[in-house]
Amino acid sequence: MTAPIASATSLQQLESLAAAVHLTLTGADIRELDDASAWTGPDGLA
Repeated sequence: MTAPIASATSLQQLESLAAAVHLTLTGADIRELDDASAWTGPDGLA
């Protein structure tokens, strides 16, 4: 299970974080994020 860690120290930050629930990602967006966060070990294997 994964979950975002969010914290806010002001009402403005809280409002920005809450607005993220309305974010819609395209398939291309998700692939780009997956590629950026892919981990490869020292031997080139995931």
